[in-house]
Amino acid sequence: MKPINSSELLSKLRAKSLFLLDQIENIGNHTPMELLEMNDGMGRWNTLQVLEHLNTYYRYYLPRIETLLEKSATGPNQYFKPGFLGNYFTRTMQPRNGRVANKMKAMKNHSPSPELDGRLVISEFLQWQRKLGLLIERSENVNLNKIRVPISIAPFIKLKLGDVFAFIVAHNNRHWVQIENLLERYPVTLTL
Repeated sequence: MKPINSSELLSKLRAKSLFLLDQIENIGNHTPMELLEMNDGMGRWNTLQVLEHLNTYYRYYLPRIETLLEKSATGPNQYFKPGFLGNYFTRTMQPRNGRVANKMKAMKNHSPSPELDGRLVISEFLQWQRKLGLLIERSENVNLNKIRVPISIAPFIKLKLGDVFAFIVAHNNRHWVQIENLLERYPVTLTL
């Protein structure tokens, strides 16, 4: 894995995060709640469950990242070198050509309830998404290779901060494809 310019990486990740923030703000403001509660099959998630799933990751990762950034004494580094495991996780999450190739089952602690308060889920997601953008921006001043973040499914495994940000954004991209597919299924009532 070749080193990546740290500033360019963070800039791309922040841009993708801002895109998703804009999309979900539009959906929250202009899409009927009934549409957000519709799924595309028995046992499948609706849009609100997808957002709640993403909230579960944010609840775990963002407070930890914020604490690590506050405690960090590292200075910025010009290049980030993805780790083997972090790069693997990111690649497996990232959709290809607008499609999710490999389906995965969510871990139990990241599986959303079917009974959700839609406004609360969207509001929480938007707060976390803004926080992600700010944390990515703050990371311009630290070494993305040196700060290590424990992963949610096995906290004894720690990934480089750059890999965790790349994973979170790839995971978000994956679920954005899922949301797009859900909302395209019922386009009659969608007014973005």
